[in-house]
Amino acid sequence: MSQKLKPRSLSKKAFGKINLTLEITARRTDGFHEINSVMQTISLCDTVSVTPNTELIIQQGGYVLPPESDLVMQAAVLLKSHASVSQGATIKVDKKIPMSGGLGGGSSDAASALHILCTLWNIPLATPAISELASSIGSDVPFFLQGGTAFVQGRGEMVRAMSPIPKTWFVLCVPDIDVPNKTASMYSLLGPSNFTSGGLSRKIEARVNGGGDLPEEFLFNAFDSVVIKKYERVASAFEAMKSVGIKDPHLVGSGPTVYGTASSKDSARAMQLLLQLKHGYEAYVAEPMFDQEVPK
Repeated sequence: MSQKLKPRSLSKKAFGKINLTLEITARRTDGFHEINSVMQTISLCDTVSVTPNTELIIQQGGYVLPPESDLVMQAAVLLKSHASVSQGATIKVDKKIPMSGGLGGGSSDAASALHILCTLWNIPLATPAISELASSIGSDVPFFLQGGTAFVQGRGEMVRAMSPIPKTWFVLCVPDIDVPNKTASMYSLLGPSNFTSGGLSRKIEARVNGGGDLPEEFLFNAFDSVVIKKYERVASAFEAMKSVGIKDPHLVGSGPTVYGTASSKDSARAMQLLLQLKHGYEAYVAEPMFDQEVPK
């Protein structure tokens, strides 16, 4: 008797991100904000696996979201419709990136799903149509389609690749707070006094592309001051980061995750342990990731 072959499964790591800068330059007429941001994918990651199927199925590992709120399912449905694909897929997400922390896990998962499904369904990925589709899913998805180090503008849909930043170790501290409609709530805290020209982001882009270093004084996040004032738990996380040796912590995205840089892996690990054991925070150590992983 011949043995039935199992359908081919493809998987891909979905890396998180940090914002080395996040400058808000203006409020748009559509309600969104114009940003200048230098973004970097990091080693903290989820894993997305896809197996051929006759229908679209999402299997959530480590999190629970209704399908209509799951960016991975949204990406699959839109891509299937865009390309008039008759096949389906079973998509499994193994979640390790903290949710709603500003680290971009949901957007990265969606981008990884697009990468895998384009491979599985023989759809060209590097096209304006796929970039537009990605932008319609979420502001960070176009960046995650590319990954690495990038200068990001608009509401996130304009992504320009940069040279890799120097070897850096990041310490991440995740305060345990729940903010309903987090992104909209955080952006509502911003006013014109929080807007900047975007010059710090352009300085980092020029410096890194020229082979230079990454000075801590160039790192910036427009949300730092307003979120600290609004959320005591975030303010406490900033103080905890400083107490373990992080000189200049910043929010990741609109928060509430706080990050800082360390001089070595050993130093970063020591800071992580102090944040966990002494201060009781969820904490991680991560490094930059540059190469876009091919589905396998």
